[in-house]
Amino acid sequence: MAVLPNGILNEASILSLRCFVAVVETQSFSSAARQLRLSPSSVTKQVQSLEQALHVALVHRTTRRISVTDAGERFYEQCLAILVQVDRAASVFAPDRELTGHLRVAAPPSFAAVVLGPRIHEFLDKHPGLSVDVMVSSATPDLIRDRIDVAITLQEEPESKLAHFLLAASPRTLCAAPSYLDRHGRPPSPADLHSHECLSGRFSELAEPWMLRNGTDWQAFRVRTRLLSDNGDMLRQSCLAGGGIGNFYRFHVQADLDAGRLEVVLPGYEVRPKNIYAVIPHRLIVRPQTRAFIDFIQGLVTGQPGTRAAGTGRAEDLATDRAAALGSAAPQTA
Repeated sequence: MAVLPNGILNEASILSLRCFVAVVETQSFSSAARQLRLSPSSVTKQVQSLEQALHVALVHRTTRRISVTDAGERFYEQCLAILVQVDRAASVFAPDRELTGHLRVAAPPSFAAVVLGPRIHEFLDKHPGLSVDVMVSSATPDLIRDRIDVAITLQEEPESKLAHFLLAASPRTLCAAPSYLDRHGRPPSPADLHSHECLSGRFSELAEPWMLRNGTDWQAFRVRTRLLSDNGDMLRQSCLAGGGIGNFYRFHVQADLDAGRLEVVLPGYEVRPKNIYAVIPHRLIVRPQTRAFIDFIQGLVTGQPGTRAAGTGRAEDLATDRAAALGSAAPQTA
């Protein structure tokens, strides 16, 4: 008969380690509970069981916040390594197990309308045991508060400390309806944009300058914005109707360009692109459902007209490679 080693963590569970890691990374028992889909009392009990087994305080609690002790910081690093090994072991059986449960996803309107919407049924057909809730918003979601498993974002660089997985580069293009250009003329240079009616996306409180180059250096051009919105599809509809010159993600208007409904403006200039990221709330604890969805999105953007490949790698890297989980799974090419 095998004898259980005399270790102080014999009573600890994998769940207790996951709870502790989540508490450290969210700095909150309630946020950790939402992330793990447990009750706050369950998370508290799991962390307390670890502290009792170790005979050391891992976190200090107050009514407003928590702080991780020195012992907790050291233990946290070891927990990450343990959980990576556990997830690797479990992945051996993943191909034989049908994915079930619920997945909550966030995506910006343009991506949801053009890339995700027409193809999401393929993911659902492949995983009949899964249900998906897609939250469409231009605002950056709070993944912990909103219980988001994965968010698709369009950014030049990651804007948070959450784990970012680079999926593709997303070129941008200036374009307008031929009817608008016939009435107002085709600007020969970026400086001439100031005399045109422009449609700008809202990425901050103010309209951002348009960044263009026809050589090596990017230049910022302030334009006369007649219509400002955080909804790219509204801007596209206005552009199609002859409302002005818009600055769009190429994938958003590629079909319109191919059909002649829109025309590229300043074709000799490159517009500064952004990147398509999948963002997850937990650096190393990745649900199989999330991993499958990221792989699905990776496949979509790889073959999507108007996007460019950006590095290599698969979503499994998020759970097995620390560097990938910290946001460097693929080189950030533009």
